[in-house]
Amino acid sequence: MKKKGWVAAGVIALISVAILMIAFFSGQPEKQVSDGKPEGVNANYDLDIEMEEDGLFTVSSLIEVTNDSEDAWEEIGFYLVPNAMNAVETHSYRDRQAEVELFDVLIGGEPADFTLENNELMIQLPTELETGGAVEVTVDYSLKVPEDGMRLAQVDDNFYLAHWYPMLGVYDNGWDIEDYDPKGESYDTGYGNFSVSFELLEEYLVASSADDGAIEAAASGELAGDNLKDFYIAFMDPEDWQTGTAQAGDTDLRVFMPTDADLLEETIALAEETYSYFEKEIGDNPFDELDIIANDGYMEYPNVIEVATEQEAMEPILIHEIAHQWFYFLVTNDPFEDAWLDESLAEFLTALFISERNGDTDSGFWDASLSQASHPPEKYVNLPLDEFEEAAYYSTVYGKGPLMLKEFFDANGGRENALEFLSDYYAAFQFKRVDSEDFTTFFEDYFDGDQSEFLDSWIEPADAP
Repeated sequence: MKKKGWVAAGVIALISVAILMIAFFSGQPEKQVSDGKPEGVNANYDLDIEMEEDGLFTVSSLIEVTNDSEDAWEEIGFYLVPNAMNAVETHSYRDRQAEVELFDVLIGGEPADFTLENNELMIQLPTELETGGAVEVTVDYSLKVPEDGMRLAQVDDNFYLAHWYPMLGVYDNGWDIEDYDPKGESYDTGYGNFSVSFELLEEYLVASSADDGAIEAAASGELAGDNLKDFYIAFMDPEDWQTGTAQAGDTDLRVFMPTDADLLEETIALAEETYSYFEKEIGDNPFDELDIIANDGYMEYPNVIEVATEQEAMEPILIHEIAHQWFYFLVTNDPFEDAWLDESLAEFLTALFISERNGDTDSGFWDASLSQASHPPEKYVNLPLDEFEEAAYYSTVYGKGPLMLKEFFDANGGRENALEFLSDYYAAFQFKRVDSEDFTTFFEDYFDGDQSEFLDSWIEPADAP
């Protein structure tokens, strides 16, 4: 996600001493390479969604869940985020509310006891599920999509379905399903495999986390995608959109732009340039399609981003959200506990690219500088989401985080070495779930000398009192 309203420009000079850089980087370890296989793919989703009248959908979900932990499970925890999208469940929620009505909650085809509080759906198992065991969970319900909602939204005759299905939580010595917090992403999910079918009242353009193929309106269809940490789908009125495509390496870029916006060709060109740059500098993205929807959502999802319709915001938002495909999706983290690991790294990568496009070293960091100046940041970037005030969250995660990395690399090799570090980090953790301790350990091992003083000044150590 990118905070709206901060746009970058400017130039500052930077000089590095090459001899010192050679000495500093001589201690780098042999490059680690991930095996490219997701950790803990323990959910297979079979989802069916049908459109009714007036923004109402019925959803049938059959989820095969495998216990990949060392503990026996007595219950299974899911996020059902739409249930919390109202002012009763979420005090800070200000948008129009979603409505959820549960029909069936089953385990192995039999009714199951459950509780639903805020976005936490806890389902009791009839017997303990041992390590390696699997069970089928059914959750059927109706969903009223809020008009002009946040992320999950109906805008005119366009439906943007984010976190619309029961999302299996991450088990880590227990289920820790945090309450919904709209200032960030509070739901922590692992990678899963998805099969999704849809039935609509008329033909819509479809953009989703799956490979959708040619841009054609459809009233029904079946989609599938593996190794996804989330599944987003949008149904869009064909009369509201102009579309275009481009190819970046092996990936198809599909762009959806409102008919009254004059940014289609510019967005396509920048998306192709950005995606190609990130594949060259950071590493290959193994997925075959990226959908780009210009609806001013400013959000990232697996293989889908929502971007700006205004000229001044188009460049930084588009680049930031594409960067998230590497840092959020392909290297994943708990966005409640460690939001900075995707937001700060995505913003840092965005700033490096914008600066290079502008032929300088600093202009890309103006958004981060504006973010940090907007409100005093917290000392540590890795506070849990509920410990941040909203203004401090943005100034810390979007401002302080990328600027601390800039400070380090300004003194230690500049953009070239920053990109090399991000590339090696991506190679080591592709399809892995990382936390702040993983990052600091990798950082310490990567560079010669003791980096603890620098790291501990802005990332709270795991053993801090």
